Amino acid sequence: MRPRIRLWLTLLAAVLVVCGTAHGQRLRGQAVTYTDFSFVTAVASSTSRVYFATTGGIVVYDQMADRWLDPLTGADGLVDETATDLWVDRFDQKLYAATEFGLYEFDSFFERWYPIGELPSIDNDSRKVTAPDLLLPQFAANYLGDGRFLDDYGRSFATSRITRDNSGHLWIGTWGFGPAVADDASGLMKLLPYGLLQKRVRTILPDDTVLWVGGDLFDDFRTGLTAFNPVENRFFQLESGLPQGLPVADVNCLAADADRLYVGTTLGLYFVDRGPWIATRSINRRRGLADDNVTALALHGDSLLVGTAAGLSLISLATDSIYQVYPETFRNQVIYDLEPVDSTIWVASDAGAYRYVPGEDRLFRYEDPDLLLVGGAFDLEAVGRDLWLASDAGAVRLDLTTGKSYSLHESATGTAGRALAANDRIVALASDRGVTIVFLNDGKPFSREFSVADGLASDNVYALWLDGDYLWIGTDRGLTRFLWNNPDRVD
Repeated sequence: MRPRIRLWLTLLAAVLVVCGTAHGQRLRGQAVTYTDFSFVTAVASSTSRVYFATTGGIVVYDQMADRWLDPLTGADGLVDETATDLWVDRFDQKLYAATEFGLYEFDSFFERWYPIGELPSIDNDSRKVTAPDLLLPQFAANYLGDGRFLDDYGRSFATSRITRDNSGHLWIGTWGFGPAVADDASGLMKLLPYGLLQKRVRTILPDDTVLWVGGDLFDDFRTGLTAFNPVENRFFQLESGLPQGLPVADVNCLAADADRLYVGTTLGLYFVDRGPWIATRSINRRRGLADDNVTALALHGDSLLVGTAAGLSLISLATDSIYQVYPETFRNQVIYDLEPVDSTIWVASDAGAYRYVPGEDRLFRYEDPDLLLVGGAFDLEAVGRDLWLASDAGAVRLDLTTGKSYSLHESATGTAGRALAANDRIVALASDRGVTIVFLNDGKPFSREFSVADGLASDNVYALWLDGDYLWIGTDRGLTRFLWNNPDRVD
């Protein structure tokens, strides 16, 4: 690239950074995104850490502790998330990245990238190398000797970048299976799985120590479910395909008990046994469901409520029988969410909000006084003795003890369904441009909208879940951990 053009791109990047700062800057620690990190574009290593640049952002491996650190996906200032090259000094004091817009330096204190004109001298003995002739994969694949692999599914993938450090490690980036490490002398190689199998997140299910994440298919090289342990920062990837018995299909919803994971897809309902993590059976419309497209799940005693795109079904897990719940009411109506409350099940649907009593087979429609739910209810969240219901006009809080309701008028027109999460301090709603958080503030609520400018992976939000000070946000570009209670932010 000619010097004049490079200078122009550097100045353009600086202007974009300044403009972004003027309109709102991401705060340190406010947001981190986890997405598909399978396609590695660059690798750099120091004495203690390894940096892998991927098409989803830069991830960091602590080789001394043998664990992953938080990715740098929350850092602001990098015009293009995909770095084409990385450099780091010996002791992690300086980190540089190259993109098509130019060079950047990372400020670890402010967690921000700044454009620079040229790459300075770097103290580091690690060096970039080509693919070796011998690698012995400790995973289900064969090495073909020229940087390419062939796995047991017949899929071909290759090494993309390799860095050799002074300890004899080969830090390997692959194109499709993410980061890996090999011993230079023996050739023994193992994958270092990190991130989501699919970047589109439609559903989030807390299950003991992990979050199960599933979503829509797009252009993913591998598909399936991902379990994420936020405390240990570890991922477990459950790929779809013949060995596991999961279909290659959109995952709309999840539920779990002590024995199984229940997976609602566009092709039916799948029962995945824990331990072997294999789908042992499936149920679809031919076997009694209202529709193949399963959109909502809820466990209630020994029953599983199954919402579909064309009605509501109840499966007795004890007798394996299937019952259609009020087919005349829910016929051809999408069931968006199901929420067990005491001995009842609340239903959010195109037909509105309902309370269903399974033991008595009775159904009651709920209409809020301000008619926010007249066009349908999309999401439900029970918080203590309050039930929150979302619609495209806003949200309704229903006191389950007194029957009194409170309405929040926060409209959204661009959502297909609408995600909601709540606790006793805030209500989060998917909006047309990200997420609207309503701070309840002791009866004097105020709202603020958060978007990509604040660190979200995307403004297209499909799923929300609150865990203490963190709001987990599922989008079409990954899962963002957002610090909604950030003490450094002025709301």
